[in-house]
Amino acid sequence: MAGTRVIAALTVFSTVLLLLCVAVISADQGQSCAGAPQDNGAEGPVAASVAGLSESQLRLARDGVAVGKQHGEPSWVIIAELAAQATESTLRNLANPAVPASLGYANDGLGYDHDSVGPHQMRASVWGGAGMASLMNPLYQIKWFYQQADKVADRNRQSSAGLAQAVERSAPDVYSGQLDLARRLYAQFADINVATMTSAPGQLLTGCGSDGSGAPVSGNGGTFGAATIAAAQRWIGTPYVWGGGDTSGPGPSGGGFDCSGLTLYAVFQASGGRIRLPHYTQSQQDAPQGRAVPFSQRQPGDLIFFTSVGERDSHHVAIYLGRDADGHDLVLHAPTTGKNVRVASLAAVAGTDRLDVRRYSSTPAPPIEPSQQEGKQL
Repeated sequence: MAGTRVIAALTVFSTVLLLLCVAVISADQGQSCAGAPQDNGAEGPVAASVAGLSESQLRLARDGVAVGKQHGEPSWVIIAELAAQATESTLRNLANPAVPASLGYANDGLGYDHDSVGPHQMRASVWGGAGMASLMNPLYQIKWFYQQADKVADRNRQSSAGLAQAVERSAPDVYSGQLDLARRLYAQFADINVATMTSAPGQLLTGCGSDGSGAPVSGNGGTFGAATIAAAQRWIGTPYVWGGGDTSGPGPSGGGFDCSGLTLYAVFQASGGRIRLPHYTQSQQDAPQGRAVPFSQRQPGDLIFFTSVGERDSHHVAIYLGRDADGHDLVLHAPTTGKNVRVASLAAVAGTDRLDVRRYSSTPAPPIEPSQQEGKQL
């Protein structure tokens, strides 16, 4: 919920297409929400009768209906909440690299709208007093919407789209484009029996996988990964300088970074000075503090190394940021001479290169021998 979105009205149509066309995928190796029998309780699997939505999207919709019914809200208000979620985040609990602490919580992807996080895109600068654990908890944001809706003075004279606008305060009439989807989602979960809701107030409802979105992330993908991104992103816009960058920043010689200078700086800062990577991509890739991670298990804050076809040594390195609203992988890197430190599409950077992922920690790992099998080619 990040103020007036200038381009929101222009993207409603594409957002609808995204919601209707995205493939149904499994959230994790735990209990599935998609394709399961209908469950009328708040716990248990979610049926995927609304074609094209993922498990996590269906879960957020289910929770929106369940919490609304628990609050005693009429159907048109619950539809407003669903339309707001669909418009703000495409029914996803989004972290945001501009709010590094949000990366320490399980999420459904990354958003880049100012400092907005979560399914209702609440701005950390406005609502951050509740704490990041609350802002990244989907139930907290859903409850926030209903609490704000109850405060709208003339809410009973509002339409569902008008009420969503009154709460979110975004671009005019932007929510009407999601009303059809919201009504279908409401119909999908309208029979939920809130009497079966056993979760304590403020906790995530159960039923979809082993880890609910919004739960704290342990390991390097959480605190360490977030710190790596936070250290590097402050230098976005800094010029590329060959050989530039060390543990203290871009340095006086040229005032810029090359790709490995940026990553050695970010990892040094994230580790509190415990990890000093060498200033060469293959040496960083082989460093004992790095652990080889399958490409399919990449997490924000991991380093991705790029190796040309037929070559043994990597020639480039970038920091993995996660996925954008369209599901595209993004990286933060220092590209080449004449270009500044920036966020870019991983596919555009990679070309035909082999990709190898490293995750760093303060605990040394066994020496790594790069292999073709380890890497990933886009």
